[in-house]
Amino acid sequence: MGLVYVVLALSLARSQGPNPTNWLATTDHEVLVSNEIEYIDLTKFLDRYGLASTWIEPDKRLRFSSAWTAIEFEVDSREIVYNGLRVFLGEGVMMREGRVLIGRIDAEKLLAPLLKPATFVSTIRPIKTIVIDPGHGGKDGGTTNTKLKILEKTVSLDVSKRLGEILRTQGFEVILTRTEDVYLTLAERAEFGRAAKADLFISVHFNAAGKSSVVGVETYAMTPQFQRSTSSAKSDASDRVFEPGNAYDAWNSILGFSMHRALLQKLKPSDRGFKQARFAVLRLAECPSVLVEAGYLSNAEEARKIATESYRAQIAEGLANGITAYVNQIAALQSR
Repeated sequence: MGLVYVVLALSLARSQGPNPTNWLATTDHEVLVSNEIEYIDLTKFLDRYGLASTWIEPDKRLRFSSAWTAIEFEVDSREIVYNGLRVFLGEGVMMREGRVLIGRIDAEKLLAPLLKPATFVSTIRPIKTIVIDPGHGGKDGGTTNTKLKILEKTVSLDVSKRLGEILRTQGFEVILTRTEDVYLTLAERAEFGRAAKADLFISVHFNAAGKSSVVGVETYAMTPQFQRSTSSAKSDASDRVFEPGNAYDAWNSILGFSMHRALLQKLKPSDRGFKQARFAVLRLAECPSVLVEAGYLSNAEEARKIATESYRAQIAEGLANGITAYVNQIAALQSR
């Protein structure tokens, strides 16, 4: 059907006639709706946070920076680089009439929390109870490396136990959804978090890919309502459903970015990106949550590292560092 522009009115708007470049003026943004997706002016949005723009490649790659933050965007791409980390938007950045546009949800649910978390501090409680969810278990072995005899369910449990020990020494109440090789449904894992009144839910996994050359770490937060997940090429009816996990969109973004950054700093792996997905444990979580894919068992070299206790200890330390940074950030904001 092509590009369709729609003008929405929150207050009385003037008729613009047949001009297809109508914008809606709101109290917060000028909004352009294209194929049912709301876009706002990226430059105007980031100017509010003191980020100035420079073209790296005219009309193609754009950098916004301040003394503390640097973000690089590419027109027609969903991938950005935020302070050196790969981050994936729900919708690609686009240009219209000389303006660079970003999806309103990406701006408000991802960038705004990262740029100014203090805006959202009234919506979060102090972190006391942390639920760690070792992926798979029992009849569900998860991904495997047959040659090295590594099961995802085994190494995810090992890392989770190590992470729990670190966090307990820091004074947190830590509960694991499983401490043995048992099977739990995804709904049972989420219910475990609810019953524990978790303040954080951390799901630990390892990855696999069809190409054995793929390596690195991925971190996932819950996809906001009305947005497609990173793996989705187009929108789906499920995108419109508000899930329990969406009540924490802003803090999911802050937590996920903190965890991803800490793992990259600790492990120095290939950066597969901070992404969004509607995994069941994220959809159903009633607190900020994240799912981490801490390496690829389908890659021989990375699998050999994961097979060692020392590397699994480093993964646990990286996860703990991300949680600690997140908790300290909240504490600092709440003490102001």
